[in-house]
Amino acid sequence: MKNRCLILLLLCSISLYSQDDELVLDAFDDFTELTREQVYIHLNKTVFIKGEMLAFNAYSFIKESQELSFSTTNLYCQIINDKNQVVKEKLILVNQGVSRGDFIIDSLFTTGEYKFKAYTNWMKNFPDEHNYFLESFRVLDPENLLIDKPTISSGNIDLQVLPEGGHLLQDTDNIIGVIAKDQLGLGVAGLKLLLIDDLESELTEFKLNAFGIGKFVLNPKPGRSYFIRYTYNESQFKIPINNIDPRGVVLSLKDLKDDVVISLKTNNTTLPKVANKSFRIYIHNGVELKDVSISFNGETQSTLKIRKSNLFTGINIFTLFNDDNTPLVERMFFNYRGINNALIKDARPVVKGDSLEVKIPVIKVDESQFQNISISVLPKDTKSYYHHENIVSTIYLKPFIKTPVQNASYYFTDITLKKQLELDNVLLTQGWSSYNWNRIFNKPPDYNYDFEVGISYTINSNDNASKGLLIYPNINSKSEVINFTENQRTLERKGLFPLDDEKLRIGEFRKGIKVGKSKAVLQFYPNTISQFSTDYIPVSVTNTNQLANTEKEFFKYKDIEELNEVKVVAKKGFTRLEKLQNATLGRITEFDEKERKLYRTLGQFLSGRGFMVEETPDEDPIDGSLSFFRIYTRNKASINATDVPIIFLDGVRLVDLDILQGFSMEFVDYVEVNKGGVGEGIRGGAGVIRVYTDPQKRFKVKPRESFSVYNIPLTFTTPKRFYTPKYSTFSSDFFKEYGVIDWFPNVRVGKDGTITLKILNTKQPIKLCIEGVVNSALLISDIVTVED
Repeated sequence: MKNRCLILLLLCSISLYSQDDELVLDAFDDFTELTREQVYIHLNKTVFIKGEMLAFNAYSFIKESQELSFSTTNLYCQIINDKNQVVKEKLILVNQGVSRGDFIIDSLFTTGEYKFKAYTNWMKNFPDEHNYFLESFRVLDPENLLIDKPTISSGNIDLQVLPEGGHLLQDTDNIIGVIAKDQLGLGVAGLKLLLIDDLESELTEFKLNAFGIGKFVLNPKPGRSYFIRYTYNESQFKIPINNIDPRGVVLSLKDLKDDVVISLKTNNTTLPKVANKSFRIYIHNGVELKDVSISFNGETQSTLKIRKSNLFTGINIFTLFNDDNTPLVERMFFNYRGINNALIKDARPVVKGDSLEVKIPVIKVDESQFQNISISVLPKDTKSYYHHENIVSTIYLKPFIKTPVQNASYYFTDITLKKQLELDNVLLTQGWSSYNWNRIFNKPPDYNYDFEVGISYTINSNDNASKGLLIYPNINSKSEVINFTENQRTLERKGLFPLDDEKLRIGEFRKGIKVGKSKAVLQFYPNTISQFSTDYIPVSVTNTNQLANTEKEFFKYKDIEELNEVKVVAKKGFTRLEKLQNATLGRITEFDEKERKLYRTLGQFLSGRGFMVEETPDEDPIDGSLSFFRIYTRNKASINATDVPIIFLDGVRLVDLDILQGFSMEFVDYVEVNKGGVGEGIRGGAGVIRVYTDPQKRFKVKPRESFSVYNIPLTFTTPKRFYTPKYSTFSSDFFKEYGVIDWFPNVRVGKDGTITLKILNTKQPIKLCIEGVVNSALLISDIVTVED
């Protein structure tokens, strides 16, 4: 059961739960019984030039605790076009709540706006909740678009008049929010509005803020009508204020420094019917529920004052219920108290040759605890980084509101009193929260989808002569021997984490016969990326020329560049060894008679290169053979990483290393040892070894066909090394507005309390866009400018 607690009030008495309360409390408990996951994706940009790499970091949280989620390893990522078609998609492996990945903006893209969606299988249990990630980004194709200019406004504005709590009552002071959006859903900044009545009397004039939001107070009188008048694109509009109720109650909140004042108001027409009735205000954050009773006591207004310290950190949803347990009005309030984000101080740059070493002090960080920080490095004046959400707004705000908020990250960066008041105006215009009480009472979520941990598969064998199977190891899994019984010919295996084009290799053994090809039938789940549909439309990142304001300057691509690598052709002559070394990231060793005297076998050579090699003949417990070759790296890349290096023989990857038992160096031409596995991604974490035999002495190796190969229909995609485009100059407008300098997906705060980055020195001011988690649960989100 969820925690049930009462709030301490200064101006009213506390009442205990009554029997009638149990209906609300039990319904809320049922609705919130299943835990929720929340995912945030940090994209390195929001405007991409065709040919660039879209890089991202993924953070998966448990919504109730705001801590990283260890429940799910499978994250589905999709890019969707303006026709709601999936352009690209992949499965990403999440480890300890974080992951990273990339998409290439290639020939499948053209100029336009796209959406990035990310979700887990578990999230499909909550289709009406905004726990998934969905954000817009733009692609610009220089071949098809020479001018990037704001979209011209259609001239139509969606102007909404939204009374606080959802009801507008006669003869009562009502606080009314106003929000005006253009055709892209962006707020119309600075729009001037005039409140008038049916006699054309001007009651008040006010101006919307930079996000098209404002508010005013209205006490509507019986028999009168009211309108909002404004001018846009040289046309005048008059919008009626509708749904003014002659009877009812309204709920209003006022933010004081340490308290929140709740006012329950009605008019004289309604008072006789509600004077002696008791109302109850339920306050929740989607996890816990608090409540307090309130009544009018013969007055048209009743007031409560609640200490902010007794409210939830983040969103508090206040819902007023009558004595029939019917929700009447609702108001959201954001409590900033308790939101302790990691703080970043000014960066300290130091020029070191062609590089710039930047140290970023971060306070409140315990270096011994889990942390993962992603940083996008862009020119200071970039026009390609405009995220509406950051990691803080995604966790604390997005799940509770029904419509997306323009530039929600603004309210959680450099927080000031002004921003707190502006966020309250945002919530005023949101109306009811995403927690629909009709669904809470009648439709709690069903448990239809599991937390996914890797790929599961079922093995079916109908061959009674088969005694068992040998499952060969993959990068993230060890070998396994399965023994069949007469009554058990079907087995299930879970937790397979195949990467990219990996396949499953299974051998079958019978009595007195060596391991051979398997005849078992396998079924994998999941075998495709299941779709997750939603009606949620994220805020656009396309600029609009809003005609009510000053014109926005058009800007052109100046010195536009093709984003290709620069190839340098040298005329110097190279030795064979130099040519081989220049073509690889590993270390090349050529073998001549001198080397062959030092190392008789490949095992001896690899032992001398820092690997642990076991080359003692031993009888195989399965097929009785006497071949035994094992190799391990001394230093694993991580706790869960493999310690067995990848070995290639003449370009063919070996899956059965026993062939290397006693492998004579007499036939070897050269060996490449790449101990870091650079260029091979996760699969090369234990190193990569490539053995090439002498063409003059080469013998044909025929590996035993001791297994069958099974295609795995859905695998995890290994993230690629980030590709930074090459620019002919860093002083062009194109680079300053759309260029990219670097992307760091896995950064840590060091023991000295700083983040240290080594960045290409472009001799231009840069911007560091930082998101992440430190101290296991402390969020970090900031944008730091680095000047010379």
